[in-house]
Amino acid sequence: MSLASDKMRTSNQDETRSMARLDNGVGAHAEGLPLTGKLGGLSLPRQVLALALWPFLQNLMSVAVGFADMIMAGRMVVGDGAPVVMDVMGVALYLMWLLMIIQSAMATGAVALVSRFVGARDMNSANLALGQSLLLGLVAGAFSGVLVWLMVPLMAEFFSMDELAAEMLISYMRIAALSAPFSGVMMVASSSLRGYGDTARPFMAMLLVNVVNVATSWYCISSLGWGVEGLAVGTVLGWVFGAVFILWFLLPRSQGSSEEVFGLYRENLRYEPEMLWRVWSVGWPSMIEILVMWSVHIAGVYYIGRLSGGALGAHGMAVRLESISFMPGFAIGMAANTLVGQYLGANDKQMAKKAVRYCWVLALVTMGGSGLVISYFNTEFLMLFGNVDPDQFDMAARIVRFIGCLQVFTATMIVMKMSLRGAGATREVTIYSFGSQVVIRVLALWLIVQCYELSLLNVWQLFAVDTVVQSLIFVYLHFKGDWTEVKV
Repeated sequence: MSLASDKMRTSNQDETRSMARLDNGVGAHAEGLPLTGKLGGLSLPRQVLALALWPFLQNLMSVAVGFADMIMAGRMVVGDGAPVVMDVMGVALYLMWLLMIIQSAMATGAVALVSRFVGARDMNSANLALGQSLLLGLVAGAFSGVLVWLMVPLMAEFFSMDELAAEMLISYMRIAALSAPFSGVMMVASSSLRGYGDTARPFMAMLLVNVVNVATSWYCISSLGWGVEGLAVGTVLGWVFGAVFILWFLLPRSQGSSEEVFGLYRENLRYEPEMLWRVWSVGWPSMIEILVMWSVHIAGVYYIGRLSGGALGAHGMAVRLESISFMPGFAIGMAANTLVGQYLGANDKQMAKKAVRYCWVLALVTMGGSGLVISYFNTEFLMLFGNVDPDQFDMAARIVRFIGCLQVFTATMIVMKMSLRGAGATREVTIYSFGSQVVIRVLALWLIVQCYELSLLNVWQLFAVDTVVQSLIFVYLHFKGDWTEVKV
């Protein structure tokens, strides 16, 4: 016990020194320090590749699982019931997003702090940030699971779903909500590892999640005949296996102390209010931003649910297809997120800016190109969803053809927002993102609906205006440069 107490006192003393350094710009060095750890000695292109490759493969796995769920759902029912199943999956997409909002906010705080501490060569504080972030991730996951479990019937009523669709949605989401504590732990652990510079292990954990998810879902549907409940069971077991794997990996295996080796130490799981508050203070603006974003999207989906029959399902299919182009954009955005944190932690503002701009150009090329691919081959992709109602198919195809050509703006928005979050400028991201979405996606949509009868494509066109506006705002904030002075 005395050894543990001594280590805790050392941890507290180092944390105090670390906070003093961070409050004064991270470190006493006037010049920037070279990066260490996984990124030490690498050129900027190789740093981006090291950070983006595994998240890209991880995003590929996530999109593949989303496709697999839609493909299995699309083949559950043939005939008049097929549009109902696709509508259920379209609404479930947003409820699963709600399930992740608080968790992802804690993950944002974790990656910002861990990357700063690693850049400042303060591994002891990085490990403390990891432990406290995991506690917040677990609590956030449990809270969000209970919240979604209670909200599902209200959401089914909100979207004017018929009795059969509402029953299917409630069955699916109340099982899927059980995954929330496990996904909370895994999201925070994965983000912490990315802040450290290790993106391979989060990919391996997500690969395990997806393999277990698809295999279990397929067995439950094809062998047990469980329907959408089988998809939910697969989701839960996937997150359980992923959380166990990544926690096992984080256990230190060398003889080094917490001042030398990044990992999960028992003493860092004890209640440390100062570090908890620092993780929360960086994460909560991101939570508000994403919650507002979710609410704005739900307002749009509310109107979509009142369009012609099958609009919810067509909307869900278009979202799934659009997510293909997001894969390189989010991976490169994650690289920018980590590099900004580490370079600012090393007191090298010029390299932080250079990293963001390099990632921006890379995202424009890769995400813009993938957007053109899904736009051109929209019908071929949509045919993968199986027994799709012809009207749903036609609505989704029009949207994909349109939105695929605008992914350069989405790429800009993603990279700039994620880089600002990596710097800890989450409040600025929240304010400007909130303002644009409320004005365009809520107020403008409401006013236009009062005067005109909109199609599903018209709704997406208005959403695209918001994306363009946000991309221009965050480019301006980047070149303004205030984010390089943010203290975390």
